[in-house]
Amino acid sequence: MTEEVESSDTVVIESVWAGKCPSLSGRSSLTFAIGRHPVDASLGLRITANSGGGMFCDEWAEGRRIDEIVQGKSELIAQSFSVLHPGRSVNTGGFVLAVLRHLGLLRISSENSRLHEHVPKTTFEQTALNAMSQTPSEMSSGRKTLKLKKGVN
Repeated sequence: MTEEVESSDTVVIESVWAGKCPSLSGRSSLTFAIGRHPVDASLGLRITANSGGGMFCDEWAEGRRIDEIVQGKSELIAQSFSVLHPGRSVNTGGFVLAVLRHLGLLRISSENSRLHEHVPKTTFEQTALNAMSQTPSEMSSGRKTLKLKKGVN
């Protein structure tokens, strides 16, 4: 029997809900999870599958960091989300953008269909909780370990 040892830098985020949405191109289907932090109960997002087979980063992105990127912005593109997973697959930003649009945090810009804008007065937590309350979960449990870097808030 093996025992998992967690260091002080390791936090286990519990997946509390899963959903599916089309990618931005509409050529594949993305599966994503919303997770809850065990200490502060904050929500996070991660991509868990892509039917198109393209690579992506499956690590958690904190909801508060997503809000920092989108709040009040009117010119968001896939690359806007690369800061959530620096040095990881470039596909991830586009997949995160597709999920956030699906959840209702973002919408296509009325001025330029290649850009997305923040839906005023919405937060990641609000849209995630709304989705969780309207649709049955595709997952009842599941955990993924998130290694936090010291000194990063």
